Amino acid sequence: MKSVEPIRDKKKIDAMKAILASGKYGQRNLVLFSIGINTAYRISDLRQLKLSDVLEISRGRVIVKERLAMKEQKTAKHNSVFISNKLRKVILDYVQSEFPEQLQAQDFSKYLFPSRKLADTPLTRQSLWRIIHEAGTAVGLKEIGPHSMRKTFGYFLYKQGTKTEIIQSLLNHSSQRETLRYIGITQEDKDTAVKSLDL
Repeated sequence: MKSVEPIRDKKKIDAMKAILASGKYGQRNLVLFSIGINTAYRISDLRQLKLSDVLEISRGRVIVKERLAMKEQKTAKHNSVFISNKLRKVILDYVQSEFPEQLQAQDFSKYLFPSRKLADTPLTRQSLWRIIHEAGTAVGLKEIGPHSMRKTFGYFLYKQGTKTEIIQSLLNHSSQRETLRYIGITQEDKDTAVKSLDL
């Protein structure tokens, strides 16, 4: 598997969202990317999401849950991540458009990102890689793939001043050093930090 990098530029993220939102499966692709960059989950976990993982009934209405909680396949650890109001709206718009019968019947057993070729199966890892890689390449990114979404999540938390220990916990890493290497903190980032000190 090729090594990928986080997306370090918010303008590139917005450009990727625009590309992903276009086309026949645009809404699905946008939701996939939006969940990917706003949670700490690997693509192997995201592709397995079902409507029941993101939806619930509250006061007789279908709503998007406030948290995305699951047991990660790779680590077998439980993780729970808050879903922002903006992301909840994107998810709700998507499921209302793509799953009207399931919402009406309150049947949340379907995959959130179903394969269009095989009934009752999620998108393949290869399809997800192609979707993210093509959008990233279109905006000029070179080392891009689905894992870039998880790395982007950690990278922007770090840039916003979130403590490394918290990012480490969200990513289920064993050390802060592993986390910093994983999210792509570069020598340039370190130099910038030192230059800004100027005591």
